Amino acid sequence: MAGTAGVVVLAGTFAWYAYTRTHAVLDPADYTALRIGEPYGKVERVLPELEASDPPSESMPSEPAGADCRYYRASDELFVSVDHFRLCFRSGRLISKAVIPRAGVSQVVEQERREWVR
Repeated sequence: MAGTAGVVVLAGTFAWYAYTRTHAVLDPADYTALRIGEPYGKVERVLPELEASDPPSESMPSEPAGADCRYYRASDELFVSVDHFRLCFRSGRLISKAVIPRAGVSQVVEQERREWVR
C-alpha cells in the first residue's frame, strides 16, 4: 500500500512538473513578432497559459524601474535548462523584451531595450 502511494505521488509530481513547464512556453516566432509599445491586450493573445517559474537567475538582467516583468520558456523540453523570454510592461504597454539564456550561457540578448514613448 505504501509503495502504491509513493508511485502515485511520484507520478503526480512528474505530471505537475511537465504541465507547468509545457504550458509556460512562448513560441519563438510569437516572441519575435512582438513590438515595443504594443498594448498588453494585443500581446496577451499570444502569451501561454502560465508564466515560467524557473528563469535562470544567474544571468538575469535587472528589470526596468516600475515595470511588471513576466518570464516564459522558449522551449517545452523537460529536465534541461532552456532559454527564457522576458517581457516587461508599464502602463499597459510592452516596454522591453529580452532573451534570458539558459544556465551556463552568460550573455543576455536584449532585442529591444528602448522604452516606448507616447
